[in-house]
Amino acid sequence: MSNCRWSWRGGLVVLGVFVALSFAQPIHAQEADTTGAGEADGLVLPYASYAPTTEIAVGLVAGYYRASRPGRRGSSVATTVTGTQRRQLIAEVEPELYLAGGRWRVEGQLIASEYPDFLYGIGGHTPASAETAYTARYATVDLSGQRRVRPRLRVGPRLFVRTGTVTDVDAGTPLAQGAVPGADGGTTVGVGASALWDARSRRYDPARGTYAEASLVAHSAAWGSDYTFGRLTTDWRGYRPLGPGVGAAQVYTEAVIGTAPFPLLPLLGGSDRMRGFREGRYRDDVYWTAQAEYRVPLFWRFKAAAFASVGAVGPRVDVALIEHAVAAAGVGGWLRLTDDGVHGRLDLAYSESGVEVYVSLGEAF
Repeated sequence: MSNCRWSWRGGLVVLGVFVALSFAQPIHAQEADTTGAGEADGLVLPYASYAPTTEIAVGLVAGYYRASRPGRRGSSVATTVTGTQRRQLIAEVEPELYLAGGRWRVEGQLIASEYPDFLYGIGGHTPASAETAYTARYATVDLSGQRRVRPRLRVGPRLFVRTGTVTDVDAGTPLAQGAVPGADGGTTVGVGASALWDARSRRYDPARGTYAEASLVAHSAAWGSDYTFGRLTTDWRGYRPLGPGVGAAQVYTEAVIGTAPFPLLPLLGGSDRMRGFREGRYRDDVYWTAQAEYRVPLFWRFKAAAFASVGAVGPRVDVALIEHAVAAAGVGGWLRLTDDGVHGRLDLAYSESGVEVYVSLGEAF
């Protein structure tokens, strides 16, 4: 039976977080541009968010941006430090740099984290009673270098390195007994390639166009990995004007071949894909999801959105991935924070798990 994870106290807290976003003002520090590539701009912005996996989170984002100019996208480096109500601490650096006259794009994440979390087992039908608490302490480097081969197409190598430990595990559980791959932590190293097609009208809150990305990464003891497996990821998104608003759609797939540690298995749920399910509530070797969203302007800097999604996880690609799919739907409100389209977002999503609430920065996709 579904349950509602919502209360009037929770409503007041989340409403307060969203109002705080509306009054948060970025602190800028500009420098003269001597390269002709566009104005450079620094940004410091306090922020707050809410998600089922973190509860209330507060942090500080510091960014460095170089404005785009005709025919060339701008570069950025964003550094975020976040602390949550569940005593999670995450430090993250996200570069997106266009180098050598825009021929090369370097993009990725560098993360260091201490993250108390829950594991419900492996598979798409694990019961809530299987909830196992644990804490992951890890550092991750995930970087792609993509060379422009066509005006909107880029390809290049990808490197993934993750090292960490798993501690504070509930006693007597399969995770505590080491029966789950990755229970002892370790190091995972992967090398591979990625391809990107980006024909969106703009990076944030696009009104039209398409985006597609695919990557294939192999993790092997040959280059120092404690685990041997391959990972294939695809992500397609489309946008088009529809009446007074914009219709957006996404199809995302992820598959693991081999034995991956449980933190790196494809996860269903979260604030971006399959809203309405706690991120990691279900995980397995194969994952797919499709979602659609309609975004319509209201007044001033506010928008409203309605969305729906469907998806599933499973041990292999077969008809069960369709037959056992789960669904979620919801509504949201957006507040535009910057002139280039960065939004604060409040989503209410309903699924078989009940009602989930999300407050975050940026659109879901």
